[in-house]
This record gives sequence, structure tokens and C-alpha cells, in this order.
Amino acid sequence: MSDFLKKIVFISFLFFCISSCEESSNNNTSTNPPEVTTPPSTQPIPKVAEKKGCEIKGKILEGNRKLVESRNTLVCIVADEKESHRKLEIYNTSTCEIIRSEILPVNISADFPYLIADIIYNKSSHLVAIKGYGAVYCYDVENQKLMDALIPDFLNERIAADASSGKIKHLEVWESYLIGFAEDIGAFVFDLSNTEQPKKLLPAAEFDLSEGEGEDFTSLFFLKSQNGEDTYQAVSPSYDYDNFKLQINPLFETPKNVNISIPKKDQDNRFIVLNMKDKSVFAVDMETQKNVALPDQIKNKTNKEIINWLKTQG
Repeated sequence: MSDFLKKIVFISFLFFCISSCEESSNNNTSTNPPEVTTPPSTQPIPKVAEKKGCEIKGKILEGNRKLVESRNTLVCIVADEKESHRKLEIYNTSTCEIIRSEILPVNISADFPYLIADIIYNKSSHLVAIKGYGAVYCYDVENQKLMDALIPDFLNERIAADASSGKIKHLEVWESYLIGFAEDIGAFVFDLSNTEQPKKLLPAAEFDLSEGEGEDFTSLFFLKSQNGEDTYQAVSPSYDYDNFKLQINPLFETPKNVNISIPKKDQDNRFIVLNMKDKSVFAVDMETQKNVALPDQIKNKTNKEIINWLKTQG
């Protein structure tokens, strides 16, 4: 399946999801609550026509302003008086009034800016994701609330290659899922369908590409459809360092009724066999992050036999 078709399939799957975050950002490892310099309004923002061109006082980096048009709200990251890009400002675009202003914690260093998420594909939620160096914040526009810092977590221990290890390279919002990639650490996912209790979505399997060094992993996640059906999409995100792009890598053409429990002894294998509820099987090569077509004479074998056969295929 081509990359274009994979994107279409993944977008189609996410149309079923109830949303949760709506923007772009940069990360912070501090979990200290941010300083609130302007109390939030307790009144909802009236849904009146947007006033164009609100003047923002202070320097803003490219991409650090996000319009949530359906809520007449503009979210910005602005430089403070010390030229540190960690001042979160929320504007009512119908009046250009600042309705909330917060100073985010120092992002490892005052020189490191916060950034709004690289991609936000979100039709029904009103959250703006902000990435720091090693943590993520989401601003809940609906409730005018900044969520607590989200710290990526992983199935296996990570070993830092250098000082930049763990820096969040890329962050995307896909309906109710927050998907990112940390340098030398790998992909991470959060389920934000409940903004009061966001969940770390640990991978069902991880494969160490660094041959035991703990510095380069591929991960397999199951994203649940939220259309009332008990189906999942399997994804194995990767980061293209040459083109600075995150590849989501959906493995199913359509969400499937799959057993998402992978035995612990198999979670670090190069080859993973997924068992469908209809008794069919699906094989994944964690090294290439692609599915493997199985011949008919192999499909009815046990998982162990299938894995042994896959190992002989190189």
C-alpha cells in the first residue's frame, strides 16, 4: 500500500475517533504548575464573528499561534521580557481581549522555546498541544484550562546517547490521540479522549534496533476506534530525520477486531504475530515496520511456527 493510501486509511480511521487536542507545540521536562498571571474568565466566549488581525504584543516564532476558529480563540506562545518563548497567551478573537496568560516553566533552559505542535488534525476537540524539550502541555480551550505536563513513557528502559536524547522532535494531534517522537528514544502516544484523565498509551511491543544498546527502538501501538466498535488500528510511528517528518505507519487497511494482548516473551521480538478475533493472523516485521504477507500454507500454523518461518525469510 502506498504512503498516500496509508495516510488516507489512517485519516479515515481517525474520523471515527472522539477528539482531544487541537494544535502544535514544543516540550518541557518540568512538571511544576505554571504561574498564572491572568485569572481565567469563568464565562464562555460568545460565538460571534471573528475579528481579524488581533495585535499580539511581543515576539512570536513561526508556527506559534493557533486559531481555534469554532471557539473564537487564538492561542499564542510569546517571548517574555527576557526573550524566553514560554509565555502562553489566550485571546478572544471577537474582541482581541486577552482572556488568560500563563508563564510556562523554564524549558530546560530559558533559551529553549516552547512550540505549538507540528500537525493538528482535529475536527471535534478544542485542545492545543504545546511541546517542550521533554514534555507536552495541552491547553483545553473549551474549559480554559492548561492540562498538567505529559511526560512520554516507554515499555523498555531507554539509555541516553547524548545530551539531546529525549528531546521531542515532532508532535502531532490526531483526533483523541497525541503522537510524538523523542530523539534517540522513539515514538510515544497519549490517549486524550478524557482530558481530565489523559492516559499514557504504552506500546504493545518494542524492538531494539541498537542490538541491546537501548538507544533505538521501534514500537507498536494499538489505537482504539471510538465509534462504538471494538476495533483497533495498529501503528508503528517512525521519524524521517532527513525530511523532518513523522511517519505514522498504519499497518491495517481498516481497523480490525484484533487481540491486542501480546505475550511478554514476544514483546521484544523482531517478528510479531497478531491474532484476529475471526481466527485469522497478521504478521508484522518490527525492523521494517511493515506487515508481512503470509502464504496460505503458513497462515494455519501456530504463532511459534509462523515466527520460525519468518526468521528463515531474512
